[in-house]
Amino acid sequence: MNEALGQRRSLGTRSRHYLLDFVVVLILLAFLPPLSQGAGDKSGGTLSFGAENEFAGFDVIKASGFAICDAVVMNTVMERLFDVDDAGDLIPALAISAKPSKDGQLWNISLRQGVIFHDGTPFDADAVVQHWSRMLNPANRFRGRSFFEPIQAVSKVDAFTVQFQLAHAWPPFPKILSDTRGLSMSIPSPKSVEEDNQLRAPVGTGPFIFKEWVSGDRLVVKKNPHYWRKDRPHLDEIVFKIMPDHQTRFVSLKSGQMDLIWMDRGTIIDQAEKDASLVLYQGEGNGAEIFVLNTAKPPFDDPRVRRAIAHAWNQEACVAMSYKNAIPMALHPFGQDIDCQDSDYPGYDPKEAKRLIDEYGKTVEIECLHSNTKRGSEQGELLQRFCKEIGVVVKPVGLSFGPVIKKVITKDYQISTWRMPSATDMGPLLFGAFHSQSRSNVSGYSNPAVDDLLTAQRMEMDVQKRNRMLCDIAGFINRDVPIIYRGGRRFHVIAKPEVKGIPAIRNGVVQLSAAWFEK
Repeated sequence: MNEALGQRRSLGTRSRHYLLDFVVVLILLAFLPPLSQGAGDKSGGTLSFGAENEFAGFDVIKASGFAICDAVVMNTVMERLFDVDDAGDLIPALAISAKPSKDGQLWNISLRQGVIFHDGTPFDADAVVQHWSRMLNPANRFRGRSFFEPIQAVSKVDAFTVQFQLAHAWPPFPKILSDTRGLSMSIPSPKSVEEDNQLRAPVGTGPFIFKEWVSGDRLVVKKNPHYWRKDRPHLDEIVFKIMPDHQTRFVSLKSGQMDLIWMDRGTIIDQAEKDASLVLYQGEGNGAEIFVLNTAKPPFDDPRVRRAIAHAWNQEACVAMSYKNAIPMALHPFGQDIDCQDSDYPGYDPKEAKRLIDEYGKTVEIECLHSNTKRGSEQGELLQRFCKEIGVVVKPVGLSFGPVIKKVITKDYQISTWRMPSATDMGPLLFGAFHSQSRSNVSGYSNPAVDDLLTAQRMEMDVQKRNRMLCDIAGFINRDVPIIYRGGRRFHVIAKPEVKGIPAIRNGVVQLSAAWFEK
């Protein structure tokens, strides 16, 4: 069995022939025993995690937004059908196997038996079907629906088998079921959803149970004594402390008040890397830090103005000055996953920017939304400074995260700081963000050629051809400029050395289910 598992290959690097291998790997892994490492020696203690912002809630339909630290909390309470290992390969979680039809349009998912939700509700096919039916129901107007539009229906086969019906064979399908970044793939308690408690008091099957949420201060989860993985969790409790100020978070870690903190400030990351009393965890990601432009509203309804702002923006200076080179530069949203050699990104060129503004022939004054964090203020001020050089007036406006999200998704803005989150596969995210008919297209961007490519990449089973399509999409986006890159994605968590069991950071999310204290 070990030899068979050692020969696994990443699903992302294979063509249509991966389907049978995928099923075999899942079946083999499903019967492996839990990885016990002497849990008795590791048990106990309360872990304090310094989070950046207030949480947005945990109901997939009702949550106003979902940041990385929200996802960290979610992954302690709720679970997905599949997990991923350190190589990025899928392994069973709430599901134990997945069997596709020959044409790849039907997937039978076998579920794990004997699992219960924290409120005593049994985990079964009904729970999975209810969750997915709720998201797929047009009446609920779920904004994330565009990201997995090829999924047409999810039905119950028997008590512990569900069937996903796809419009066509869809290469990313198995992998998106393991996505740790958003709420869509995590299965909530049907009872909690029906009683309308899930937003503020989430109920899942995970290693920790929701205990309390004090707005603006903390969210606490406690050990699940009936967790189906008998070797987890080790901790008694995790306290997620809301600490918007990065310096306060770092001082709290140094003083012993915090055990782990989320961090994106380059100066502090540099300090932590040189400090022998701390451990720095770093993870690469795809996606990007961006400005999003409202292409349906003046002046950004004119492509000359969009290109002018892109040429005025100095991404290299931003990464150096604001991020202290803690993140990479970005020319496309694929990170290290795909090498798009010629992406046509409009680089820093103030002379060309000024020419485009002169050609436009009107005074350009714009309002830039940003978060009211120190990082957000820096981004607004940098855009203001760079645009001043080409005669464009920028008014930075800082708001808390909730109002920024609301204004952007209702298209009540001109330009705003935004993020393209890391994802197991960027194809679904690009479709959601840039297809003209997607409700998640907050920029109002529309290009028939891009719509065609976004649709075609969904059905392309040849990995190399699909990657070329994705690069072509990135090229169109770079030329049409509905977004401007502020930098790529790299994620950092700083911890005390006695905190153990922290795995590799994937999609920006640090998993705490197996964390423990060295005594």
